[in-house]
Amino acid sequence: MRTILFTLILMLTLVGCGGKNDAPIDSNATDAAAESSKDATTAHDEEISSAAEVVALNDAVGIDLNTIIEPVGEVHLFDGTIIELTMFEKIGKYYIYISGKLNGRSSTVISLTRLDDLKRWAGIQFKDKNTFSILTKGEKELAFEDSRIYLGSASHTTFTFHTADPDTYELSKVEVKKEDVKIILIK
Repeated sequence: MRTILFTLILMLTLVGCGGKNDAPIDSNATDAAAESSKDATTAHDEEISSAAEVVALNDAVGIDLNTIIEPVGEVHLFDGTIIELTMFEKIGKYYIYISGKLNGRSSTVISLTRLDDLKRWAGIQFKDKNTFSILTKGEKELAFEDSRIYLGSASHTTFTFHTADPDTYELSKVEVKKEDVKIILIK
């Protein structure tokens, strides 16, 4: 039985492969394929040329495209100051690290390594530097008490992040005291 099955599979394979080159060559189809390939190459060369012109223009104006970044949030301080949060500073491999009592229960650790996970949060609201609530975009609240939160640095007293100067688009590192932060909104 195995021999018959093997023979049938071998015959089907040979028949399938044997007909591959039996189709007549159409010179019009070959010319069309070559012309299509030339059009694609020309279009690709034009894209590279236009990209080089944009980079050259930006160099002349003094703008680096790599530093133009959309803001990811805002930091609101108790004194009414609002600082644009352009980029998170990583702590090793983490964007944020939280350790403390979640909803008054046992100790919990949250350490996010992906920015997409952090962007699922709407914001972090602080009552003091060890008591805060996280509101998710799904409108769930995570209340932390007796907690430590680290954002941008391993410091017990400050948060570190980047903000962009609206005139020059240059990023600068900003440190704020944890006790001064009222809310961090995340877009």
